[in-house]
Amino acid sequence: MKILAVLSISLLALVSCNQAAKEPQTEKTLETPKNVVVENILSRRSIRVYKPEQVAQAQLDTIIQCGINAPSALNKQSWEVRVIQNPELLAQINAKFVENAKGKSLPGSASKAQQEGFSVFHGAPTLIIVAKDKNNGASEVDCGLFAQNILLSAESMNIGTCVIGSVASVFNKPDAKDLLKAINLPDTHEVIFGISVGYKNESPEAKNRDANKVQYIK
Repeated sequence: MKILAVLSISLLALVSCNQAAKEPQTEKTLETPKNVVVENILSRRSIRVYKPEQVAQAQLDTIIQCGINAPSALNKQSWEVRVIQNPELLAQINAKFVENAKGKSLPGSASKAQQEGFSVFHGAPTLIIVAKDKNNGASEVDCGLFAQNILLSAESMNIGTCVIGSVASVFNKPDAKDLLKAINLPDTHEVIFGISVGYKNESPEAKNRDANKVQYIK
């Protein structure tokens, strides 16, 4: 009886295997695995509301490491970068922007510069300043590539970022010598934008993208 039982189980297993082999693969089986790089790029958003706690040093070190590994023309690495976390200096930068914005009609969030509690870098606990080499025609592109690596590596850790173009005006005025000294920026370089960095406190929807801007020439 035991032998018959074993044979019966074996036959059932063979039938099940044969049926499984004949059945078409389900759609789930044929799904392409998610590409984490693509998912990261498509999920990134500009964040304008941050939690107050500072970004962990190990995470920030990794983000900067990713930035300096961006491609650059002739590998000149023509950027100068300053990571500002000093609350007093951040307050000074913001106050200078607010002062310079008086009586001006500015676009975007900068238009709220005279409102109470305004922060040009959206209250982020870290502000990365990116400066280009004035004598390198490719430096702006280098800095852009650097910035994109910063944005995407931060997103991979669920850390928010936002490029702040208007913060450059604070550093590029004749009366900004004290600020330039505070961030130890050489005369060879000029600030072109900042990047707010901090833990996200909002989840904005993606804005529309215009695919018609791209044409294939074959």
